Amino acid sequence: MKSLSKIIISFLLSISIIFFNSQDKVLAISDVDWLLLKENNDGKEWIDLGSLKKITDNEISVLTRFFKVTDPVKDEGVTSLYVMRINCDNKQFKDTAINGIPNFKAKWKSSNNDELIDVVIEKSCSQIFS
Repeated sequence: MKSLSKIIISFLLSISIIFFNSQDKVLAISDVDWLLLKENNDGKEWIDLGSLKKITDNEISVLTRFFKVTDPVKDEGVTSLYVMRINCDNKQFKDTAINGIPNFKAKWKSSNNDELIDVVIEKSCSQIFS
């Protein structure tokens, strides 16, 4: 009888952990403060204002969302999330995570005049250092 009660208690505890854990995830999603920065033929670019963090005197980190247009007629595309580390002095960046997967081998690069990346760098740096 004691083993049956232990099983029931374990089951109820497991269910409550799963229930409360899923509630936390739902609440975290609402904390994102997306700001649409730019829209062009390539897609749309947002930053999460709540994710902006100063790392060093000239480097920051920010969560970005990019919607890449695959079919302009149907307004279809693919959305990706990036955690970008930005050097505000030399305007370089690296994607340290893509869609939640860490990118440990990320290398610094320039935007190559990509206006969507340029606007992320400018707005993010101005938000932190102004």
